[in-house]
Amino acid sequence: MEIEQLKTYLSKRMEENSATITNDLIAKMQAFYDFRFFSEEVKKRTETVFEELVKIVLGGLKEKDVKESAFKWGELIGTRSIENNGDLGNTIKGVTIYKNVIWSFLLQEGEKVQIHQEDLLEVIMEIDHIFNMMVHGFSTAFTNNAEKLLQETRELYLKISVPIVPLSPKVAVLPLIGEINEMRSETLIVDSLDTCVKKRIETLVIDLSGVHDVDLIGIEVLFKLIGSLKLLGVKPIITGMKGDLSQTFIHLGIKLEGISIFSNLEQALKGLKFY
Repeated sequence: MEIEQLKTYLSKRMEENSATITNDLIAKMQAFYDFRFFSEEVKKRTETVFEELVKIVLGGLKEKDVKESAFKWGELIGTRSIENNGDLGNTIKGVTIYKNVIWSFLLQEGEKVQIHQEDLLEVIMEIDHIFNMMVHGFSTAFTNNAEKLLQETRELYLKISVPIVPLSPKVAVLPLIGEINEMRSETLIVDSLDTCVKKRIETLVIDLSGVHDVDLIGIEVLFKLIGSLKLLGVKPIITGMKGDLSQTFIHLGIKLEGISIFSNLEQALKGLKFY
């Protein structure tokens, strides 16, 4: 039997036995991952997923271009694994089960009509790329999720880094810590102004004593923040400015006219008659 005839024969047998293959896939996956369906809906959804897997492999046997379908299938499985707190390693292990079930079926069907094993292996190797695309889909889903979590963590860090502390109904302190850079700039300005408006803050003390590094963008951000506060009718007060930062302001020709500046927060609070 020629290879093309063999593919036609195997695809026909696979199509006729698709339900059996699907059930075998599910049974093997349940045994490997030790899980049971907790509802009929989940069972039906799982059956649909593995029916699609069989169709994709079947399409490969019929020499259809199924690379995109295989990738999307893998991406879907990866996403569902993430939703169930799975990891990439265990998800990829599932590919071994898919291969064992489908390859075993193809080998058994070939043996029934006494096909040479070398010819069967040639067919199997030709469609093996389908499973590689599925693994690529798994990896993409987990990579995208990792990037999403990283972005969420970064955004949370930025929000935590702008903690406006109310001292009274009208006065609050913005203690800046770490470095003021481009990544923090938008959050710093937007969140500060938003909080001042919502809480009706009239005086905001910007404490720079915890800032260890400010680049040129950071200087611009501070200048914009001060200007924006004044436009909102909020009085900005600066405390804890280090010598190198003040020298940078002077070097850039930035004047802080009309801005109250204190060496530390304690002096600022005294100036505001808190004690």
